[in-house]
Parts: sequence; C-alpha cells; structure tokens
Amino acid sequence: MTSLPPMTVQTAALPRQSALMTALRPNRLLFALVLLHLGAATVIALTLDVPLKSPAVPTLLRVLQSFVPLFVVLLLVQRVLHMAVRVRPDRPLHWLRDDLGAALADGGRLVQGISAFAAIALFAACFAFVKDTIPLMVPFSWDPAFARLDRALHGGQDAWHLFMPVFGTPGLTALLDNAYSLWFFLLYYFVFLAAFDTRNPDRRMTFLAAFVLVWALGGNLLATIFSSVGPVYYAAFGYGADYAPLMDRLHEFALSQPLHALALQDTLLQGYFQDGPLKGISAMPSMHVATAWLMAFQGFRYNRLAGWAFVGFALVIQIGSVHLGWHYAIDGYFGLLVALGCWWLARGLARATAWPAESIRTPRSAAQHTAQGCRSPG
Repeated sequence: MTSLPPMTVQTAALPRQSALMTALRPNRLLFALVLLHLGAATVIALTLDVPLKSPAVPTLLRVLQSFVPLFVVLLLVQRVLHMAVRVRPDRPLHWLRDDLGAALADGGRLVQGISAFAAIALFAACFAFVKDTIPLMVPFSWDPAFARLDRALHGGQDAWHLFMPVFGTPGLTALLDNAYSLWFFLLYYFVFLAAFDTRNPDRRMTFLAAFVLVWALGGNLLATIFSSVGPVYYAAFGYGADYAPLMDRLHEFALSQPLHALALQDTLLQGYFQDGPLKGISAMPSMHVATAWLMAFQGFRYNRLAGWAFVGFALVIQIGSVHLGWHYAIDGYFGLLVALGCWWLARGLARATAWPAESIRTPRSAAQHTAQGCRSPG
C-alpha cells in the first residue's frame, strides 16, 4: 500500500489545525489571564523558595471531577425544561434526540468548553498555592482594625448580633450553613455553563474573565495586602475572646443540627498550625460574597428571574458569612465592590479582545429549525 506524499499529509492536516485554532480562539483572553496568574505564582514560588504546589489541589480536582457528571445532568434537565416550556414540539423525544445530537456533534463547542474548563482548573490550582502563601508574605495582622471598623459601622456592636435574633436557632443556622456549602457547587456550575456557552460570546467571556479577576485580584492580591483570619479565628491568633460568644452559640446549635462550617473551620485551623492539606485561611475580602454577586450579575445576562434569584442568594451568603463566624460584615461589603470592579473590567476586556468575526455557535438542530412550526396548540 502506497503512503500519501508528504505534501498531501501536510495539506490534509491544515484544515484540522485551522479548526482547532478556530475553536480555541474564543478562549484567548481567558488563557492570557490564567497564564499571567501562573507567572505571578511562579515568581512568588521562586521568591519564597517554595515548591509551586498546594496540598489542597488533589482534593479540589477530585471534587471538580465528581461535579462534572452532575453538571451534565443539570444541563440536560435545563434542555428538557426549555423544550417543554419554550419549544413544545409535537414529538418531544425526537426533538431532544436531535438537540443532543447536534450538541455532541459540534466539535468546536466541545474543544472550546473543555479547554476553558481545563484552564479554570489550572487557575484554581495556582490560586490555592498563592492563598497558602499569604501568611508567608504578609503575616495576619488586620483583624483588630477590621473588628473595630465593623463595630463602628453597625452601631457599636459586632454585626453578628444583628442576625442572631432572626437566625439564632439550630434550624435556621443549618439552612444558612447548607446554603454556604451549596455555593461552591453553584459557582462551578456557572463556570461549566459559561465554558460551553456558544450562543453569546460576550456573556461567556465576561463571566470567565471576571471569575479569574475576582479570585486573582480579590482572593490573592487584596487578601495578601489585608491579611486577616476572620472572627472564627480571632481568639486562636491571639486577638482576644471578642467572638467567643458567637462561636459558643454555634457549637450549641451544632449539638442538634451538625454544621459543616464548624468542621471545615477546625480542619483549616489544624492545617495551618500542623501543615495539613487544607490551610488557606483569609478573610478580607469575602470571596464567597464576591463570587455570589458574580453569579447574580451573570444571572441577569440570562433572564431577570435568574438574576433576582441569585441576588437573593448573594444576600443569604452575606448573612451566612457573618452568622457562621467566617467574616466581618465589611469583608462582604468589600467583596461586593471587588465583584463590581472586576465585572466592569472583565466586560471591557471581553469586548476589547473580541474577534470581529467570532461566531462559534452550536449548529441548530432539526428540531430548532422547525420549532416555530411544531408548537402544540394552546
């Protein structure tokens, strides 16, 4: 059997290379931001003479890996609801088959989404490393000042006193605790949706870029400048027993309603003092609150109902961050400002770097082409 001439092989490879570059092109801003952060993390590792790794990364990657099948199921549920509410075809199973088939056959969308999600995973690993090194660069010292400012802004009392009369029961505290835990899953589901979103390139890249900027500028840079541990660790780091009454109440609630927050707080403290796998302590700004607001901003890009629903979620996270002892209220206020600034910056960057002819979109399935003609009456 005669092999193809070298020129033929090279010519045949060109379309594949071109298709790959076309699929990766929408991620160029994301790749640039992740590489900049990787460069900064490398400089920190060399300056501190420590290996560029975090013991938290294997756990993080295992969690993300376990999330992906759930994300796919949720995405499938969304398509079914879209079909039932918006399209209402005469032959639902055929519509769903064609819709899923078109999505799976769109190689450009799969490459674009997988590469974006992989870039976010790399960024998360670098972020964890930098967060672990915060006390090596700037020792924790801001807590007394933040505690005083927090009291000054809330009528001379710690902010948790404002929430305790309302949420000071085991059941309501457990609800806040569960919402606080759900945050991680929802945040990365938003990342997953954005990674594979080909309908609106601006919406897609604004969120992905804002995600990286919020974590890099807020969770690494500002967290280092304002190095602090939060109310839960106020006594452990020698600042006094100001927040002991709050922690006592939470442990009392945990006797009847176990709280995930208390277990994680103990794990992080042990990790810090005993060099365990999880030791990334930092309070200012609150990244839970900042990224909850990112989800709200992105929610409005889909529809008003989703936006307002996640505004409510962001407010719950703000309350939970204080009630569960993780943060001073001002950590959350500052987190909102960080989210607003990074969203504005990301939107500008996304539009400034958008390719004029950028339009990698999911091919319309046969069901989508005929959707308007196949609605059920009524």
